[in-house]
Amino acid sequence: MSYDILVCGPMFCDVIFTDLPTMPELGTEIFAGDLTIAPGGSAIVAAGLQRLRARVGLIADLGTDRISLLLREMLDNLNLDRTLIREHPHPLPQLTVGLSFPQDRAFVTRFQKPAQPVDLAAVLRKYPARHLHLSSFMGLLDIPDITGIARRAGMTVSFDPGWDEVALRDPRLLALINEMDVFLPSQSELCYIAQTDDVDTALTKTLDGMKNGLIVLKQGANGATAYSRSQRLTVPALPVTPVDTTGAGDSFDAGFLFRYIQGDTLENCVRYGAVCGALSTTKAGGASAAPTYKEVQLWLSKLPS
Repeated sequence: MSYDILVCGPMFCDVIFTDLPTMPELGTEIFAGDLTIAPGGSAIVAAGLQRLRARVGLIADLGTDRISLLLREMLDNLNLDRTLIREHPHPLPQLTVGLSFPQDRAFVTRFQKPAQPVDLAAVLRKYPARHLHLSSFMGLLDIPDITGIARRAGMTVSFDPGWDEVALRDPRLLALINEMDVFLPSQSELCYIAQTDDVDTALTKTLDGMKNGLIVLKQGANGATAYSRSQRLTVPALPVTPVDTTGAGDSFDAGFLFRYIQGDTLENCVRYGAVCGALSTTKAGGASAAPTYKEVQLWLSKLPS
């Protein structure tokens, strides 16, 4: 089996409540109008790439618990390849419960790190690809020289850190970012890492440390902006009516990387990501809401050139 791109990172079962009247308060109960269960974490990026017709391999972990059993079934329903997923002979429950509103959401996550990190060098020797995408820092900081392993396999590397206040200040995270070909944070993640509320200061500080220096900043309803030492370009968000923003950043990653691995221009990569991210918000459930290739092409045909 050969792949265009490999996605590496923890996978969760996302339980997403939508159509909520308000955020709950302690001692009270609210009722959701709808509920969606879908694969989360790295599976959202993989599902997005698969729907765009990329050959994608998902490097993740599953156990013997009921949540893992459900995830296997959902991955198969999405036609996601499970060849590179490690099967552990013990429970490995990883779950995210989301309270989702049209413009934002809040999560409660249970992450269980496997006892041993994946042998990434062995995986890449057997399954080479053009690009490696690191989806979240959880579990990945324990893989020594992760970018060096990918480079020796002839791959470019991208990274989306996700949110965790402790890990975003981990010095190992900065070292990882500095080695990236493409860094894909949200604006809040970038500012938190750089320890400043000023976006320009955060960008300058982060770019100065990066060897290749390409940051693609996801800004929600304000679109996305790509920054390098010599270039800056902004692509606006699509005028859609959001239902659930869960996984929108991961869907953006999928769209951007789909064009990036084909050597497209930076502007086209960012525009593709923006379309994928926006369209994913029009349905509930990150992985199950990822747009198809035809849906993206239809939207692109409507946009001004």
